[in-house]
Amino acid sequence: MAHAVAGWHHGERNIQKKLGVDGPMRQAYTWIDAEMPEQHRKFHTTCLPFLPVTTLDESGRPWSSILAGSQGEIGFISSPSYSDIRMNIKTWDGDPFLKNVKGCGSKKVLLAGIGIELSTRRRNKLAGYITSFEPQGDTARVDVLVNQAIGNCPKYINVRDLEPHPNTSPSIVYENLRLGPADRLPDDLIALIHSSDTTFLGTSYDAPTDEVAFYPSHVGQNHRGGRPGFIRVRPSDGRTVVLPDYSGNRLMTSLGNIEATPLASLTFIDFKNGHILYLTGDARTLVGQDAHNLMPRQNVLTTVNISGYVYVRDAFPLRERPGSEVIRSPYSPPIRLLAEEISSGSVTFDKDISATLTSIKQHSQDLATFTWETSSPVHILPGQTAVMDFTSLLGAQQYAHMAPLKPSSVNDDRIRTWTISSSHLSSEGTSQYSLTMREKPGGAVTGALFSITRKIASVRPELLLDTRVLGLAVKLVGIAGDFHLERPLLGTEDTKPRTVSMLWAAGGIGITPFLSMLSAITSSLNDHVQWDIVMIVSTREPEILLPLIAQALQGPGKPNLRLRIDAFSHDDFTTPALPSPNTFDVTYNKHSGRITRSYLSGISDVVKRTAYVCGPEGFERHVLDVLGDLGIPSAQVKREGFAY
Repeated sequence: MAHAVAGWHHGERNIQKKLGVDGPMRQAYTWIDAEMPEQHRKFHTTCLPFLPVTTLDESGRPWSSILAGSQGEIGFISSPSYSDIRMNIKTWDGDPFLKNVKGCGSKKVLLAGIGIELSTRRRNKLAGYITSFEPQGDTARVDVLVNQAIGNCPKYINVRDLEPHPNTSPSIVYENLRLGPADRLPDDLIALIHSSDTTFLGTSYDAPTDEVAFYPSHVGQNHRGGRPGFIRVRPSDGRTVVLPDYSGNRLMTSLGNIEATPLASLTFIDFKNGHILYLTGDARTLVGQDAHNLMPRQNVLTTVNISGYVYVRDAFPLRERPGSEVIRSPYSPPIRLLAEEISSGSVTFDKDISATLTSIKQHSQDLATFTWETSSPVHILPGQTAVMDFTSLLGAQQYAHMAPLKPSSVNDDRIRTWTISSSHLSSEGTSQYSLTMREKPGGAVTGALFSITRKIASVRPELLLDTRVLGLAVKLVGIAGDFHLERPLLGTEDTKPRTVSMLWAAGGIGITPFLSMLSAITSSLNDHVQWDIVMIVSTREPEILLPLIAQALQGPGKPNLRLRIDAFSHDDFTTPALPSPNTFDVTYNKHSGRITRSYLSGISDVVKRTAYVCGPEGFERHVLDVLGDLGIPSAQVKREGFAY
């Protein structure tokens, strides 16, 4: 089959060079065919219920549209030949496709599409131009000549089970095609972006005169996926969308287009409700330190400063099947926030600060507390996290396109974040902190740490008390997080009497920030604060986790603390002994099953308490739902963000 292009255009060459892949990918343009292979034709015509496509508006801005049949059916695409596809599509007001095609006059209408079967993660890309467009009411027939075709990797596709939903009533809610200098995206659209795990990225290449014969102008359509919230919007302007770039096949066609023609489109589908958000704007790709300055620890990202947007409700003629669950891609790395989203209490260290392992205390086969000594004092608020770089222990991760046996390794930068379980109240900072962590099955870092622990325990158990002889030192990248207690409540400067009422909900190892908070409270000398805390602990191993709470209650301070610990477990268990003497007002209550609305409603003034929730995603979601039933919106609940 003939190649579609004669090489990489200047934008693709530039970005490949910036990222150091220009050597390995020099001949990879030969992967792009000049027509569709038979398997692509079969895929497009027998597997796809919708097709995201890119077209250009009259100003040359790309827009990503969503084409689908009127009934949301598979088979709305046919392929008369290896170079042609024909689509019978449903049209609706607000989707840019109709306006872009009708407004082109005699100009050739460039088009690119990406076919994705969300239930299987299969996907193939095509590009070319429209040869015929025949609108018929709210439907249209579209013929496309395909002159570029390539298969693509499925790494970041989140699996969804979609079913037809033909009875739609599309309506435009927002439409601003030319934003003014001070315009922002509406808050509900920003919330939609932040909750999305999928977007469709449109780009274009406007060929200069001296390249047009070899690298003709074209448009591109691509897919980007991750965990919900992986795409961010800058709070400072409310219109710059930041899209992190994950390790892919290294072709860099989308980033190459942006490098040459700095424009891009992003389209988001609410798969549950059928709403669609279309965005277009000015784009640029940041690499290295420029990327880190905007999104710490992210080496490559694309920003799109929105110049136009449309939001249409109830337009997508498919929906997630009721009762089905989204299966997240195992390749997606944890979410990274923008620098301006990170709390003022967080800090990334400009100078190198090392952390040396000094002791290990095992609580069970897969749970232990690791204590570290820092080369310089650091300030830590109770509940914050340590961000640590384990490259010195594990070595740098080498490039791998796919890793089916360990997909998380593909984007592994060797940096991990754990909640600090110890407390440190000194105004001069601390040179020691502890991390209570669980071994993660298949985890590169926890696997190494627990392997070392088990080896020491079997050969030289006395070394667990002082592991400095191992010389295990790693880089401390920073101290982060706004899931913490405020320092003024714990110091002696503020003598104003007050009562602090809180509700803490911990799922499993999500107990760790609360250990730090309790230790800080019971070490505080501020007796002007009355602490009234209800602590919920949901665990499969209460005999291991509850004694950790008892240890945190042994601080030397004399605060006014009333602590009620409600422990939930499906198995019977024995509560640990209370401190003797019981300096603080501490009580234990045993519960079986899950946290319910009736249980929470029985807590005194529950709606007035400051709520903190930390635990696995399913636990957090359940607790937030129950709190929501009581009238406590999730926005008012502090969450740890259990993404590591």
